Amino acid sequence: MSYVSIEIVKEFFILNGFFVYQKDDILLIKNMGKNIPLPDKFVLEKEEILAIGNGVIKPVGWHTLKFTPSVIRSSPEIFSFLKHPYIKEIKEFFKNDNFSKILVIPGLPLKKSLRDESVKLLKENGIDYIIKFSTIISGLIEKINPRHLYLSPNSELLRILKIYKFFSSQPTLPFKKNEDKS
Repeated sequence: MSYVSIEIVKEFFILNGFFVYQKDDILLIKNMGKNIPLPDKFVLEKEEILAIGNGVIKPVGWHTLKFTPSVIRSSPEIFSFLKHPYIKEIKEFFKNDNFSKILVIPGLPLKKSLRDESVKLLKENGIDYIIKFSTIISGLIEKINPRHLYLSPNSELLRILKIYKFFSSQPTLPFKKNEDKS
């Protein structure tokens, strides 16, 4: 797992008011803001992410892959964070409160039948929600203030890119055209 991918996801949640605890390559989060109901959908968008109360997040930074059924079936390690010994530690961390099990992934297949099968397999393996990396990155870029210095190298790099107008005023990256809105 890419250290940078984990840090990007971690920074997104910190900048959005979550308490974040990192355990190996998973993130345990607690929303320190208002508690609003989560939407009844599987793929969360930026605004909906703020509704997460408690969550365990596994960023899967396989940025060149879509999460097709074959990728999911051939990669059981994706779900290892939901098994012993992690699950015991997670339950202790949340003091037996409910928590959402979330994957941050590059994306789902564009073809509806493959996307539907992927979602079914992810749910069958215990995943409550997914968030796409593009959603995390665009949300992080929106939060970065070009006039603020950041201790994080990732946020500082995004700040510099924002100063030099490498990002449009749109909430998506300018070089990501025609991406699936799954």
